[in-house]
Amino acid sequence: MSQHLSAAQLSLLEAALLQRQRELQSELQTHLGGQDRVEHAREQLLQDVDGERAHDADREVDLARSDMTLDALRQVKQALQHLAGHSYGLCIECGQAIAFERLQHSPEVTRCISCQSAAEGYAGSAQRHSL
Repeated sequence: MSQHLSAAQLSLLEAALLQRQRELQSELQTHLGGQDRVEHAREQLLQDVDGERAHDADREVDLARSDMTLDALRQVKQALQHLAGHSYGLCIECGQAIAFERLQHSPEVTRCISCQSAAEGYAGSAQRHSL
């Protein structure tokens, strides 16, 4: 088990993750209107054929919104798996402990601040060079 987090801290973080999971599932269910992602996307595309041509940008925003929610849900589920597997709270890059305060703020994070900063710096640098 992650040695740097107490049982009380782990319990608190697990509760936060489970609450976030419920919120994301509810948000996704509301957004998709009870359909699965594929059915919802199909309905969006069919609106173009029905004479009420949906704007491409509106459809893209709608699909991107569900994609973002699905990605956030995936991150939360992954964090819960790490919690069950006793690797929760350890950076996936360097293996060092992620600060409890960081986990309290975003319990689904998988990198310590140093590694996250490096990853964002690299991604930002790559984007600047590709322009």
